[in-house]
Amino acid sequence: MVHPKNLVAFNQKVWDESTMQVQAGIGIRNFWTWTNLKPKGAQKDVIVNSVAPPTNLSPFNIPGAQGSWATELVWDRLMRIGPDGLPRPWAAESVTRPTATTVEVVLRSGMMWHDGLPVTIEDAKFSLEAPGYGDKSPMYRPFVSNIAKVEITGPMKLLITLKRPDAAFLVSSLSKLNLAPMHIWAPIFEDLKNKPETAESIMEKLPIGSGPFKFVSVKLTEQIVLEANPEHWAKPNVSRWIMRIAPNIEASLGALKSGEINFLTDYTGDPELLTSLVKSNPDIKVADSLDIGFRFIAYNERRPPFNDVAFRRALSAVMDREAMAADAYGGAAVAANSWISPALSFWASPGIEKRVPGGNLEAAKKMLKDAGYVLINGELHYPPGVKETTPVFQ
Repeated sequence: MVHPKNLVAFNQKVWDESTMQVQAGIGIRNFWTWTNLKPKGAQKDVIVNSVAPPTNLSPFNIPGAQGSWATELVWDRLMRIGPDGLPRPWAAESVTRPTATTVEVVLRSGMMWHDGLPVTIEDAKFSLEAPGYGDKSPMYRPFVSNIAKVEITGPMKLLITLKRPDAAFLVSSLSKLNLAPMHIWAPIFEDLKNKPETAESIMEKLPIGSGPFKFVSVKLTEQIVLEANPEHWAKPNVSRWIMRIAPNIEASLGALKSGEINFLTDYTGDPELLTSLVKSNPDIKVADSLDIGFRFIAYNERRPPFNDVAFRRALSAVMDREAMAADAYGGAAVAANSWISPALSFWASPGIEKRVPGGNLEAAKKMLKDAGYVLINGELHYPPGVKETTPVFQ
C-alpha cells in the first residue's frame, strides 16, 4: 500500500543539525547521528523517547526496534550499513572477497572491551561461530548458516569460507552480527548446552561490548542510560545517550516541549499534532524521511477468491494508494508497489509505483471480466465452475 515516513523531532537549540546524518531508509535517528552529533551548548546528553520497552539486551538477542537503537551503540560489528545504505568496514580495518565463496577480514587493532580487556581475533572468530552452535542463538543463526568455516590466518586476520556464493553476505551477516567477548560468552554457551534456555534469554547486569557507548544503567521498562566510551576510535561528542520508555504519545510530546527529552525518536501519532507543536515552539524542528519498510495487506491465498492472481491484481488496481498516503497516513507516507523502498536508491526500481496505478475502478472491472467473474444485481460471482470451499488444515 504505502512506504511510511519516519518523523523525528528534535530541539535545534540544543543540537547542531549540520552534524546529524541521514541514513537511507531510516532518517536522522541512526547510529551515525549519535556518534557524530555535536551539542550547541552545555547540554551534552542525548535524551530520546521510546513507546515500547526493549526485550533482553545481549549480543545474541534482537531486542526489537527500540532496543536495537541502544545495542548497536554498545556492540561493534565488523561492518556497518553506511548512510548511503551500503556496507562499509567498521571494526574491520578491511574486508575483501578473494573468490566468490571466501571473505577476508582484517580486524582493527587497539580495540578494547568495556571491561578493559583487548578485543582479539579469537573474539571475532567466536562471534561469527557462536550463533551457529546448536539452537542456542535462533535469532542470529540464519545469518551464519552459509558459513562453512572461519579460520584465523594471521594475528588480526580471518578467512571466512562460504558454502555457496552470497552477494548479500556483507550486508546480511557482517553488518548484522555483533562482536561479543569470548571470555564472557563462551562459558555461557557451554553452560547452556544441556539446558532448554537460549543465549537470547541471558543478560548481564551491565552488558559488555566494545562500541562507542557503554551501559551505565538498564531498567528495561523505564530507562536505559549509556555513556560515551572514551577509549573508542570513534568517541562520540556527547556525554550520554538516554532512552526513556513512555508508551503515551501525548506525554512524549509534552516531554519534548518541556525539554525532558530533546529527541522525539519514536512517534506513532497524528502528524498534525507534531506540526502544531513545531508551530508553537520555534526551538523544535521535524525531520521526515522515507522508511525502509512498507505497509501491506496480506491475503489468505489458500482459499478463493484470493487464490486467483487475476482477482488479486484487480484488488491491487482498484486501491488508491495516493489517497491512503494522503488521508490514512496524513501525508506521512508515499504510494508503494514494491517491497523495496525508494529510500534504498541502489536497489529500488524508479517509478515502479506508477506501473500499476491505483484507484482505477474500470481497469479492475475489466480484469475481473476477462477472468470470468460476473456482476449480477450488484453482486460479484465466481467464474463458472468455481466454488468457494473452506480448506481443511492438517
